[in-house]
Amino acid sequence: MKQYLKGPLQIKSFEFGADAYKLCSLLWKSDKEWILTRQLMRSSTSIGAMCAESEHAQSKSDFINKLSIARKECNESIYWIAMMFEVGLIKENVAERLGSQAEELMRILTASIKTAQANLRVSKRS
Repeated sequence: MKQYLKGPLQIKSFEFGADAYKLCSLLWKSDKEWILTRQLMRSSTSIGAMCAESEHAQSKSDFINKLSIARKECNESIYWIAMMFEVGLIKENVAERLGSQAEELMRILTASIKTAQANLRVSKRS
């Protein structure tokens, strides 16, 4: 199914969501922990969904808004990963791997938003 995703942002956000979901699913079954796992599951999978929605945004402003929401969800995911590590639910290597994926997504999303905002300003001047 990944072949239907468009571009690196959609692929990376999909992979991050899937990796986080797999981790949360394991924690849910093994540790019976559902509060933090549910939070991470929700925020991490929302990133890819918002990126997919942005492909069919109604306007440039809508596109920027959807990517901005994805960036917020990514930031929230980083928080939940740190919390899960702090309380001992995940090991440092797992936290670093997921955290690294999320940080890369944050950089891509931020760059995409800045580019879209600059393009919007240029088109408004024309």
